Amino acid sequence: MPLRTLCSSCGKDLGPREAGTGPFGVCPNCEEHFNRQSVQDMVKFLETLAHPALLVNQDLRVVAYNENCLRNLCNGTPQPKGLLGGEFLGCQNALLPERCGGSVACLDCAIRQAAAQTLRTGKPQRNIRAHLTRMEGNRKVRLELLVSTDKLGDLVQIIVNSFFTVMEPPTSA
Repeated sequence: MPLRTLCSSCGKDLGPREAGTGPFGVCPNCEEHFNRQSVQDMVKFLETLAHPALLVNQDLRVVAYNENCLRNLCNGTPQPKGLLGGEFLGCQNALLPERCGGSVACLDCAIRQAAAQTLRTGKPQRNIRAHLTRMEGNRKVRLELLVSTDKLGDLVQIIVNSFFTVMEPPTSA
């Protein structure tokens, strides 16, 4: 049976997954909802930043991101708005049945904790050490990041101040 793509927001089956793509997408109805939620001025603002940056809503779903984020953290592959942060960044924990934010491993996610704390308190977080592991081809790649957060209205801006990757040896097929 071919692998399927599911809407990250509502769970709707979006059909067979194309080779090389992740298991999550966003259906047209949910994408329209998230597009309305992201303010064009915020997107323009993100593009003025020198670092990779994204905006998440109160559910920690990505509503906007800049080109720098796309190029450096998403391998240049456009991502739909409305994905959870780990789904957007390709975190291997987002592939677990509990999905992004639902597994035991997510309890220690510094990116998620920083964004949630900023949402709760309104206080920015600065230079928080974080990491995530994802697959790139047949290799595990660990991203080491320094992130900062700021509250912008009902949204949280996550800026990746610096990052580097650690490649592990290829896995055997």
